[in-house]
Amino acid sequence: MIEEKALAKLNLSLGVLYKRVDGYHAIDSVMQTVSLFDTLIIEKAHKVEVNVSGMTLPADNTMYRAAAAYKKLTGCGCIIRCQKRIPAESGLGGGSADAAAVLRGLQKLHRMLDDRKLYEVALSIGADVPFLIRGGTARAEGVGEILTPFVSKRLDFVIAKPADGVPTKALYQSLGLPRPHVNTLQVMRALSLGDKELLFANMQNALEDRAIEMVPSIADIKKRLIECGAQKAMMTGSGSAVFGIFEQEETAIKALDMLESVDFKCACHSM
Repeated sequence: MIEEKALAKLNLSLGVLYKRVDGYHAIDSVMQTVSLFDTLIIEKAHKVEVNVSGMTLPADNTMYRAAAAYKKLTGCGCIIRCQKRIPAESGLGGGSADAAAVLRGLQKLHRMLDDRKLYEVALSIGADVPFLIRGGTARAEGVGEILTPFVSKRLDFVIAKPADGVPTKALYQSLGLPRPHVNTLQVMRALSLGDKELLFANMQNALEDRAIEMVPSIADIKKRLIECGAQKAMMTGSGSAVFGIFEQEETAIKALDMLESVDFKCACHSM
């Protein structure tokens, strides 16, 4: 038996470049894992079984698909118990994080796949899963599977999500091109140096304006985070969660008390 933390992710920048021939959109993003997480307990078994608390998930969820794919290749099944904390339809990568945690845990239990095969299995579940197996900070290109890890300075966040989520597929299907240019290299440089002024000047999410048209409360959350002391606020991924960057952990925690009637909120930091 093994316990794994499935860390949520933020997109500290997100550019959308073009629509690929396979129908997916090419992106250029900086991803960052944070200290918000789901907890998974994974036990060896012949079968594959997933039990979830804190949220209702479909039977064919990402954890089941990851475990089933691993079993197909290795013969090793598992029983998974998951305590969900990361909200759905938020842009925080909860489903992908859970799948990554399953694959990471099964590797620790069995050591049956090499890195290349594990990456292939991860990508077959979702574009963010390869990044979330290791986490940290990375540039993500392609559909999110081409990763360039780098070291960044710690950041303190408040994440807030309105009641309504944004369906990722519907958002991309309605997305007009071209999108605003995002200077990923400057964001990477700012994170590496700990230069917040440079970071704030270049942070951008090319999906945000369209997501706000679908869920107007995203804009309200952004405004409220700034009013609560955030130095910068931006939507993550395809939304609807918004994160604010705060000067330090204490100011982030204090801001939580000011965010009344928000559907989901938490203070966290980069991991």
